[in-house]
Amino acid sequence: MVTTLEIWLLLQVAYFASVLFLIWRASCASKRSQRALRFDDLEEMRYRPDHCGEKD
Repeated sequence: MVTTLEIWLLLQVAYFASVLFLIWRASCASKRSQRALRFDDLEEMRYRPDHCGEKD
């Protein structure tokens, strides 16, 4: 009985840790993609001629 409870508790801790890891990894990926989008926008603005951004 005690062994069963110990294994159950270990599985619960492992499950909780894996969920936290997946949340952390998803937030890092989100931040990384936002950084990449901002970098792409800056690169696009750098190589765009001055007259492209102006409205007539």
